[in-house]
Amino acid sequence: MLPSVIKNEAVKQTVHIEPFFPTPLGFLQMDKALSKKILEFMKSKEIQIERNNRFNGISSSQYILENDELSDIKKVLTDSVNEYFKEIVKPDQDMKLYITNSWINVTKNGESHHPHKHPNSIVSAILYIDTCEGDTISFKNPNAEIFGNLNFGYTYTTKLTIPEWNVPVTTNTLIVFPSTLTHRVQLRPNICTGTRISLSFNTWFKGTIGCGKANANELRL
Repeated sequence: MLPSVIKNEAVKQTVHIEPFFPTPLGFLQMDKALSKKILEFMKSKEIQIERNNRFNGISSSQYILENDELSDIKKVLTDSVNEYFKEIVKPDQDMKLYITNSWINVTKNGESHHPHKHPNSIVSAILYIDTCEGDTISFKNPNAEIFGNLNFGYTYTTKLTIPEWNVPVTTNTLIVFPSTLTHRVQLRPNICTGTRISLSFNTWFKGTIGCGKANANELRL
């Protein structure tokens, strides 16, 4: 006869939830001198903003950080994204991210930015140059459908299952994220003052990645 495992007294069980496989977002508070210098650069160079990016504006130049006047800012931002990347990946070979393209975003009240990813990039980042209290960025949860496409309602949705999460953005903050992560800017409230201005950029890598020497998975650039 099998031993009994049922007792008379009630036993309360508690499930421990461990959030495996999270999406890493990096937040760095930057020196306000960076934003000030970029604003001065935009004014002195009369940076042209094209309003062809679905509802908000984007600079006609896609390589803003290639200007010599911003070389020191480019170095600071390069170091920042590498700090984020190495903390997450901890590559076992000599490799480093470098900034490829970079551009200015300008969003006025009543404007927005469509949902999108950043192709041909590993890590992307946004430096907020000028914001107001109501400004946010929205990230789509890549794991929102972990239980399929069933809709359980959103009254008690958690960070694990919510389809999208709004993150407040503030001036002089750098947000770093995987380039594959879908994001957007919701309609900017009409109560905001000034104009929302940010600098976005993408990255690629130099060096070697893979599983070490004598391995067909190795890639050297």
